[in-house]
Amino acid sequence: MGLVYLMLYVLVVGTGTFLMKFVMSDLTPYQLNFLIAIGMVIITVPALLIAQGNFSVPVKTIPLGVAIGLLFTIGTILFIFSLTKMPVGPATAISTGYVIVAVILSIIFLKERPDPITILGMVLAVAGIAILSFKTS
Repeated sequence: MGLVYLMLYVLVVGTGTFLMKFVMSDLTPYQLNFLIAIGMVIITVPALLIAQGNFSVPVKTIPLGVAIGLLFTIGTILFIFSLTKMPVGPATAISTGYVIVAVILSIIFLKERPDPITILGMVLAVAGIAILSFKTS
């Protein structure tokens, strides 16, 4: 089921990212991020109520959850700024470099051991990002 969720994520986020370019001439990155936040509330509040029946959150995880929310918000704004200066395709491809950061942090802090396929994937991802970065400069 996890793979289905990821495929839907790719489809939904890819479509949303493509559609961002159509509103960039009318909305600032801050306005667009605000509208994204409204969309998240519209989807998340009912989903939370359906899934768990209330809004309770473990108190000890709230600070880290807020930090994660802030990091995602800053990242989204920076991504939207990139779309004001670059075509959607290369900007989106280059932005997937966050996966490499997540893998490296999981190796350092979670002591996960990368297998040869993970290492090959990271090398290919870095090569792809480098190629796309060179193409847009």
